[in-house]
Amino acid sequence: MRKIDRWNKNWEFCKDKERMMNEWSSVSLPHTWNNLDGQDGGNDYYQGIAWYRKSLYKEADWKEVYIRFGAVSKKAEVWCNGDFVGSHEGGFSAFTLDLTDFLNTGVNEILVKADNSSELPIYPMFADFTFFGGIYRDVELIVFDSPLHFDVNRFGTDAIFITPDKSGKVMIDTYVNQGTEICAEVLDAAGKCVTRSEITKLDQLHDSAKVVRLNVQVPNVKKWRGIIDPYLYEVRLYLSQSDAQDTISANFGFRDYTISPSDGFFLNDEHYPLRGVCRHQDREGMGWAITDKEHIEDMALIKEIGANTIRLAHYQQAPFVYDLCDLNGMIVWAELPFISSYDEREEADANLISQMRELILQNYNHPSICFWGIANEVGIGKESPKLYQILKELNALTKKLDPSRKTVIANVGMTETSSELFKITDLTAYNEYKGWYVGSMDDHGIFCDEKHLEIPDTPLAISEYGAEAILSWHSETPKLKDYTEEYQALVHEKAELAFEERPYLWATWLWNMFDFAADARDEGGCRGRNNKGLVTFDRKIKKQAFYFYKACWSKDPLIYLCGKRFTKRSTNTISIKVYSNQSQVELWVNGVCKQSLEGRIIFEFTEVQLPTKYNEIRVCTPNGLVDSLIIEKVDDIPEEYIYIEKKHLAKGVEQWFANIDPNNGKDNLIREIIVNDGYLSVNDSMEEIYSCPEGYKAVQDLIAEPLRIENPSMADRMSTGGKMTFSGIWNHIRKHLPEDLYFMLNERLNKIQK
Repeated sequence: MRKIDRWNKNWEFCKDKERMMNEWSSVSLPHTWNNLDGQDGGNDYYQGIAWYRKSLYKEADWKEVYIRFGAVSKKAEVWCNGDFVGSHEGGFSAFTLDLTDFLNTGVNEILVKADNSSELPIYPMFADFTFFGGIYRDVELIVFDSPLHFDVNRFGTDAIFITPDKSGKVMIDTYVNQGTEICAEVLDAAGKCVTRSEITKLDQLHDSAKVVRLNVQVPNVKKWRGIIDPYLYEVRLYLSQSDAQDTISANFGFRDYTISPSDGFFLNDEHYPLRGVCRHQDREGMGWAITDKEHIEDMALIKEIGANTIRLAHYQQAPFVYDLCDLNGMIVWAELPFISSYDEREEADANLISQMRELILQNYNHPSICFWGIANEVGIGKESPKLYQILKELNALTKKLDPSRKTVIANVGMTETSSELFKITDLTAYNEYKGWYVGSMDDHGIFCDEKHLEIPDTPLAISEYGAEAILSWHSETPKLKDYTEEYQALVHEKAELAFEERPYLWATWLWNMFDFAADARDEGGCRGRNNKGLVTFDRKIKKQAFYFYKACWSKDPLIYLCGKRFTKRSTNTISIKVYSNQSQVELWVNGVCKQSLEGRIIFEFTEVQLPTKYNEIRVCTPNGLVDSLIIEKVDDIPEEYIYIEKKHLAKGVEQWFANIDPNNGKDNLIREIIVNDGYLSVNDSMEEIYSCPEGYKAVQDLIAEPLRIENPSMADRMSTGGKMTFSGIWNHIRKHLPEDLYFMLNERLNKIQK
């Protein structure tokens, strides 16, 4: 029989690169050493080596002992009684080590070296979030009193892989350490057995890998239908020999899906538009060292707005999260942490392959997972044949391990659809930030239509969009880069309503459900944080945009009066905005009904008089929903509402990667302007660049459009060619744009023949 113990208490911790290990402190797991310095800004959080140790008392009847780590960031090395047991590279997947031959009866010492150093050839290398170090998920001891058991040392899994099909046939693969016979049964959601397999004698098998395949047929199949009815079955496997026995189990669901380039996503042959959120796993003051409690709270908030899909960006998340997605009917995009930049070291390629394999095998059984994401915004760095090759290898590995699901890449918005990045995976998606990093909030629909026309036969999704909002800042006339709740809400209003009108989008995921730590950031008066969440980092406050999506997606009756933190106004008349999924809303001021509006989602009452110093604003619906607040009339706009930055507010927000060196200052990797014979470059004249339609489009997309936000007249002057080289022009406009765009333009021009 097996015994599993959560092994989280009474650890000792020491942050020490030199292995002096003379200052130990007591900790409980999950644990990270970056829970504070990883969220305070400055991009100076500790990335390096730390140590954990704990005593293990081995009982005399323990025949085999394994230790399973839920995750250690980024690299783990483990010793037992001073002997090296094994290592693992990858900060998001589970791994199991066999301690049996290293243990003595009685007291033993387990020592773990955790390392989140930036120079390791382990992904992620460079991204817009903090890479928290530590043993930040649970640790388990798996103990057997016999060698007769299922294999627990196969890629961090319990070695049960379930493949159902539409007809009710279920194929079950497992791996056995030792045993003589095996059988399976399938239980329905009520725990009733609906079918059993024949008993298989293991001595009849000759596979040296000890793989066993069982097949069963489930009658009267009930489908897993997303949030409508997330129906789950359970497989139980039994391994036995006389008085010895081992049992493992896993949930699964029957569902199938298709994606049409013109009509979007279909679940079980029913049209099922995917609208949802991206989610990071960290929490204020906790980093990645969170528990099931925090995961449950996050799922409740995601469900509250009525989302039906989650992109679990940008890495493998806790097993319990995928369980929650199964139970709550969330369609999932599960993702590899191949982000932003490509490291050409062979060890880094091997790490990508390893992390991809673990992501798939450790999460194979979840019906919620429909998409394997193999990369995110790798077009930020230089595209190259080597980059394409590793992506093709990742895609091929994914299709080999799991041919039933679709593969996808999330591309940065400036990537051309002619790029090889759009030809590797089954599906494609864009991270686009119209109205924030580039363009106008009115451009979401235009962007989608342009890309869809360019690749009409490729299913297209929007994998990120959004804007920042910091609770302190507010405005009656919100504008780009004021960081107000009101501006963030406007961007989301424009985006979501544009996406609704475009059924060819197979999914959209807003960025992000929650604010999260990004220690390199310092903007909007807030250090160390990305504030694009609908909910604050501590999960205590729901921003205005949260309620917009609740009105759009949730079936729960809602009325929400906007401006909960914007209650001091300096004008005699104001506009009142209301979100509701009801068809009619009434406005009352100081107990008097002023107006009634009919509409959908957004109700805006204009020229509302504030007759007294304190004014009660109340909104209601015919079926009795009510919301209210008190507006105080003041003489001047309160300074507490206004974020003032030295840079001009009309300038576009800098991309997060614009002033960060993804190569950490390694001289041999610093980017340079490359000129290829016979191809365009930034060293050519504007006249020569514009003689090629692709060259004109590249300059307009990457340079003129962002420039138009701050200096429209200067952008207009770039509509015509001339004898001056682009490099010469860049010297006049570079102060208005991120330096990164210069290199991006050159890369694109390098692909255009003169």
